[in-house]
Amino acid sequence: MRKNLLSLLFCFLAISSFACVCEPQTITEKYIKSDFVAIVTVTKIYLNKKNSDSYKADIKISELFKGVKLNSIYVLGRSDGGIGSSCDIFIPVNTKLVAYAYKNKEGLYEVGMCSGLLYLNKKQLKPNPELEILNMFKAEKINFTDKTWYHETSNSSLELLKYKGIQLNKGYGIYEITFSSNLSIKEVKAISGFGNPVDEELIAVLRNTKWSSKSSLGLKNEVSDNTKFIIGFYYYEAEKDNKSFISEFYHY
Repeated sequence: MRKNLLSLLFCFLAISSFACVCEPQTITEKYIKSDFVAIVTVTKIYLNKKNSDSYKADIKISELFKGVKLNSIYVLGRSDGGIGSSCDIFIPVNTKLVAYAYKNKEGLYEVGMCSGLLYLNKKQLKPNPELEILNMFKAEKINFTDKTWYHETSNSSLELLKYKGIQLNKGYGIYEITFSSNLSIKEVKAISGFGNPVDEELIAVLRNTKWSSKSSLGLKNEVSDNTKFIIGFYYYEAEKDNKSFISEFYHY
């Protein structure tokens, strides 16, 4: 019995050690960091080239939100559906999804486990707010790309506790922060907010936040003057004994 338990524990630890770990990203973050965002359908896949950790997939674009029109992307994984690493994925032909793709050093557009893909083949019981937000970005011509990681060092989430039980007619509010080169905040404005007075209050909260940053080149806490950052707040209706609330975290 003890031997079996030890074996199970070893297997669990081995699996955990090699599990794919992705940095958590909000909708706004993965959109800003991506070079290409579109609703696509995979029409054809190709075998991995020798020693390649990705395979080519031809796509048909239904709607382009950001970037140039592409005929194909590269998927980090194996075209036979096998698993080479814990982060490998396989996207079969006829799969419809929102592809968030990054341009690699060779100029190829890649998607992977950590890209934040949104699969659309399953029947949707209700409209997905992510698609609504993407359409809003397109309408507002928000199409810049920034690979910098931003982290709020203040605790603005505590300010959201006062909104427990609030009634709103919209599921999200999106706001734009403009930074000075030292990450102090120059301006905050609503791009697609909840409406006043909530917008005014959330903008005031954001004006008082503190931030740190790290660029893709390793530069810390320093950005170009007038750098823009997009942040979202999300409204959740009451369920059973839980009151409605506003959160900076998105889950669907």
